[in-house]
Amino acid sequence: MASPLYNLARERVEADRLRHIGDDDLVRVVLGADVTLAAPISTLAWASANEIANILGISRAKAARLAAVFELGRRGAWDQPRPGVRCLDPATVSELMRDVAAEDVEEFHIVLLDVRGRLLGRRLISRGSLSQCPVSPRDVLRAVVREAAHGVVFVHNHPSGDPTPSPDDHDLTERLRAAAELVGVVARDHVIVASGGYYSWVEAGRWRR
Repeated sequence: MASPLYNLARERVEADRLRHIGDDDLVRVVLGADVTLAAPISTLAWASANEIANILGISRAKAARLAAVFELGRRGAWDQPRPGVRCLDPATVSELMRDVAAEDVEEFHIVLLDVRGRLLGRRLISRGSLSQCPVSPRDVLRAVVREAAHGVVFVHNHPSGDPTPSPDDHDLTERLRAAAELVGVVARDHVIVASGGYYSWVEAGRWRR
């Protein structure tokens, strides 16, 4: 039998009063049960199903349902740039790679561009650990040449949430730029994405296109 708290929360949702409903009540409606949040909703939103189950003390099936709702919400709010859109502005690149910013390990990606800076696609080059992601300029440029792209934006994430580049990041950027010039590819920028924002070498004045 449903609890009075769940019934009240459901009635509020059915009455289209979503914006006036607390986080606890919204979760109760999703799960169909009386649940009291034991952590901020922002923490639960990025947690795995197993983590949600442990935090709330609920079954893995219910936790999986809640995790799916959070992911659907992110996808619905994600205005991801589509192929053909100009993708030279670092804010546009950051929006394109928003999913990578939330990864819990470092990844290195490339954004492929045509001669006018329009988006052709994005490719994962390497996946590393919490604090590093080995990248070879040869592997990066091989992927660019194979796709016959005119230009490229290098992108990697910082799981720490801080997009500030490290000395190693600066060194890698210079090596990638030099390698791109050798093979005739136009390197447009290097962007670090993180939950705390993004860093662009071009925007920071450390790279002239």
